[in-house]
Amino acid sequence: MAVVPFRVSGAAADQTLEQRLFQIGPHTIFIKQNPKGSGAHHNQARCTSDDLASVELEGRVGAPLGNVGLVVWQSAFVLADYLVARPPYGTWQGVSVIDLGTGTGVVGIGLAMAGARVTLTDLPHIMPLTAQNLALNADKQSLDAQVMPYAWGEDAGRLPQAPDVITGADVVYEQEHFPALISSLRMLAAPHTVIFLSYRLRGRGEEVFEGMLEAKGLFAVHVPNSMLHEEYREEAYKVLRICRL
Repeated sequence: MAVVPFRVSGAAADQTLEQRLFQIGPHTIFIKQNPKGSGAHHNQARCTSDDLASVELEGRVGAPLGNVGLVVWQSAFVLADYLVARPPYGTWQGVSVIDLGTGTGVVGIGLAMAGARVTLTDLPHIMPLTAQNLALNADKQSLDAQVMPYAWGEDAGRLPQAPDVITGADVVYEQEHFPALISSLRMLAAPHTVIFLSYRLRGRGEEVFEGMLEAKGLFAVHVPNSMLHEEYREEAYKVLRICRL
């Protein structure tokens, strides 16, 4: 299996955190998440990320979603697996990446392990967990990565300018945030920048989002599902490749 969940054990373990192991290409990533802090509730001792996500997004529509970044969503694995195997510039060595809505950091850390220079961004209260995961994996190899708080729609002047790649996993789930997300994409994307967004189809305005992209001068195409990890080709996971018109 690509994803192996397990509980942190021992007297010193933080009982609010669950640690998971991801195998993305040749890279093994250790990720801590905080299901309790996310507000997700599930009866199983071990559950997949989309069990948590479905509780947040389908089972509790209208519930606060400010803490969903504290758990891993499966589309993050889908995107990281796709990108590590298919660098848009032929290699990840030295490629600059900004990861929007990084959450636990799966995508950004995976690309940093592949050699990219990555800036992982999310809301300030998410960043401590992201930083913890980055440090956990940086202990195993030197990573050119940093974490920076950033809210979509804000001035992006503090972030690295003209990145080669922008990524975002499961950032398309609340229509009220679409304008701010697209505003950030427009501010950050240079003519050469390639944007990759992944999400699970939930009927929460995904088509509206794609229409808004085009209206703002961003051209999107769907990556063929045949190019995604074999476990997810028949499921409702999508990856968009976006560039400026």
